[in-house]
Amino acid sequence: MWCRFSQNRGFTLLELLMAMALFTVAAVSLAEALNLISLTVGESIDDAEVREQLRATMLEVSRDSALTAETRETNPDKRGLYFRIEVERLDLKNEEGQTLDNLFEVKVTAMRDLPGGRDEELDSASTIANPNLL
Repeated sequence: MWCRFSQNRGFTLLELLMAMALFTVAAVSLAEALNLISLTVGESIDDAEVREQLRATMLEVSRDSALTAETRETNPDKRGLYFRIEVERLDLKNEEGQTLDNLFEVKVTAMRDLPGGRDEELDSASTIANPNLL
């Protein structure tokens, strides 16, 4: 009796090399994708922290009862982040022509010190404040 079983029971060297190459490409692609996700999450967290500090600075300045027209900057923190605060008196009149006193436009800009003496504007916000209302 003649038996028709094949003696080749496994993968050839070429099949193993192809499978290993495919696995390597997939692993490298996955590692790069995870690295990109990690960097993006880190940047998002930094952006959220800057926006929160910007909001807190805006609230602090606009609620100051001694608000005066001025431009100033806060001291940079360890990351080089600082805020430029611009306060301008507004000369507005209502519908009856009466001057509205003690109105100020408050603009706060988040800045970052960069190497070489350059500054980068990160974000800004503005509001109208009346120190007599608080």
